[in-house]
Amino acid sequence: MELVKIVGIALVTALAALLLRGSRPELSFAVTVAGAIVILLFVVDMMAASFEIFSEIAAKTGIDNSLVRIVIKIVAVGYLVEFGAGIVEDFGCKSVADKLVLAGKVIVFALSAPVIRSLLELIGGFLELV
Repeated sequence: MELVKIVGIALVTALAALLLRGSRPELSFAVTVAGAIVILLFVVDMMAASFEIFSEIAAKTGIDNSLVRIVIKIVAVGYLVEFGAGIVEDFGCKSVADKLVLAGKVIVFALSAPVIRSLLELIGGFLELV
């Protein structure tokens, strides 16, 4: 049911922005941003339940909770950057969208360093057992 709401908001936003683009481009931009924010709020609510599931999995498997949080942050950065870059590109600023994607990749790389370190420590521990 949530998906139907999200699709409905997207369609109404796109139609309103399209109708306003010719006569009031500044309002078209505002309508698009407002629609995107509403959609993003729906998605954030849906993702909160998923985060709890990942925390439960981490607790049952013994994985450090901070690593699970980092992985969730990496996924969130990827989604937000793609979402933001799409909006920026829709408004004709492809070069800014490209820079946003680059910034997102750098942030993902920086966030992944602790996960990579833990993975290498785990592999090193296995090698010592052999």
